[in-house]
Amino acid sequence: MRASHTFWTDAKVPIVEVRSTRQSSEVYKAHSHREFCVGVVTDGVTLTTVGEKKYALSPGFLVLIPPGVVHSCNPLEGSVRSYIMTYLDVRWCQSLQEELFGKQERFSIPGPVLLESAALFGSLVELASLLVSEALPLEKTEQLTQFASDLFTRTCDRAVTSSHTEPSGIIEEVKSYLEQRAELNLTLEELSATFRCNSYHLLRTFKKSVGLPPHAFMLNARIERAKRLLLDGLSLATVAAETGFADQSHLHKTFRRIVAATPRQYQQRSKE
Repeated sequence: MRASHTFWTDAKVPIVEVRSTRQSSEVYKAHSHREFCVGVVTDGVTLTTVGEKKYALSPGFLVLIPPGVVHSCNPLEGSVRSYIMTYLDVRWCQSLQEELFGKQERFSIPGPVLLESAALFGSLVELASLLVSEALPLEKTEQLTQFASDLFTRTCDRAVTSSHTEPSGIIEEVKSYLEQRAELNLTLEELSATFRCNSYHLLRTFKKSVGLPPHAFMLNARIERAKRLLLDGLSLATVAAETGFADQSHLHKTFRRIVAATPRQYQQRSKE
């Protein structure tokens, strides 16, 4: 298999970038990033040097590289490896840490550098796959927030603060907001800013109250509107555009997953 390198960024989700490399034997010089880097090896072994310490990174482990720290990640001599690296915006990370732990002067660097966790390893692999997909920005930022929250609570020597302002009283308002703006590509940060509440607690409280995370509720609202438009006889292209889907294919896949029928089947059935 030939080596492949995939880079993902999205202006709608600027707080994270993803690199996915498969079956590569390339060697890199020592370098640094301004972001907080979290990576995993999905196949093979990577010899990782962070600062002056060396680590052997294999599947099941995460490597946590602080911003600005010189490092290198290279394969064993004569071998290949596959890996995923995510680059998280430091200001966003600090903001999330403050939501979890309270006010702090700077970003708290998680430790240790090499972390063994099957759960977090699986979560990062799943997150990377989701980020590069056509999922809603709201779903991407929800899952990113959940992953980073789980990582920080596991690795930072801080206790999660209890919230006296959990947004349980505004859930009905949030639901109404999402229903009325279902076609928009909102992020969790934009949603929490609109309601002036903590994004971590909004996500947790919404899921507990509604039984669905905000993105799933929003997708359901899109499909309900799509059903009404299909009953009105609009074309699939028009329905997709009116409900915020990227194209007919995106509408088709989502509609079928939720309704267990294609948009055309639903439209034709309504005429029987």
